[in-house]
Amino acid sequence: MQQAMTLDLDNGRATLGGQASTFGRIGRPGVGRAIVIAGLAGYAAVLAAVWWGVTHLLPDHVTLTLFGHTRDLKDVHQRIISNVALMLLILPSALWIECVAVGWDRSSARQLIFGRTRSINTDLACLFFGQAHVLDMLGRLMTLGASMLSGLWIRDRLAVWFGLSIDPSALPLVLQVVIFFFVYSFFDYWTHRLDHSRYFWPLHRYHHAADDFCVVNSTRTHPAAFTAIFLINMPMAVLGASPLVMVYVNVVTIALGFLIHSRIDSDFGWVGRWIIQSPNHHRLHHVLDVSEGVSHFGMAPVWDHLFGTWRGDADPSLVIGVETPYRHGFWIGPDLLRDYCDFWKGFVARTPAQA
Repeated sequence: MQQAMTLDLDNGRATLGGQASTFGRIGRPGVGRAIVIAGLAGYAAVLAAVWWGVTHLLPDHVTLTLFGHTRDLKDVHQRIISNVALMLLILPSALWIECVAVGWDRSSARQLIFGRTRSINTDLACLFFGQAHVLDMLGRLMTLGASMLSGLWIRDRLAVWFGLSIDPSALPLVLQVVIFFFVYSFFDYWTHRLDHSRYFWPLHRYHHAADDFCVVNSTRTHPAAFTAIFLINMPMAVLGASPLVMVYVNVVTIALGFLIHSRIDSDFGWVGRWIIQSPNHHRLHHVLDVSEGVSHFGMAPVWDHLFGTWRGDADPSLVIGVETPYRHGFWIGPDLLRDYCDFWKGFVARTPAQA
């Protein structure tokens, strides 16, 4: 049954499926929520001002000369977006949005500060080591260099060898981002299904091992999980997605990844059934009991409807996780190594897996 979520910002209450719950309050009702919204608006204004300064005062092409060596840095603005968007824009915004929706007491932000579990410590460790590019370097070693393959290089080779070239640059940038988001979500759907297959599940299992949803849970990925490189990034580049479009599509998908792992108890209505997966539907995907099969693979649910993996709405109280025991905590090395070994073992011996 579909559950509708409504927010009453004045009285500090939310209604989900007819049941009301009270948001965390500061002072009288609604003041706490107003403070959170005002903080988000102020933060967004500061970021907008900084970005205006970067784009108008900093050139997009810089030539540096150091110790007699000259180097050209192109697409400076794009590089800045790629490197700072997650920590300074996407993650703070997702935490703020969740806090507005569920209240401070139930928010990921509060638990990250005051009540971290070992599972959430793992999420934070993956976020930190990912931003420090430690997991990237580890992934290159674990994938034997396969993660360094470039879709742009393949597109250039196809153009040279076969004259195959797709150029959608004549379309408005916003339209390109929308089109390639759904292209991305199509390939992501099939990548996700492959990750749940017998051979690739040991690597994807690391993400599903989280005991509870938290916004930063989306950053928990195994560095050796390389299927997306071949089934998402390369097709996107071959189909003509420019680096800038790829950046914006990735910003959108990363932001949605944070939101669908949040504690917002909503199915997003018809939007969650067809366009963007909701947190409740994604919780059903993460459910511990998979006796009825795995469902809701698509970031865009339309693909689940088309390919028969749509199950319906989820109970937000469903228990999530996997049966395989995990140590969790900040020291993620043992779990990463065990899952990596299980991945290679799967090619030489039949082992149970989540299909």
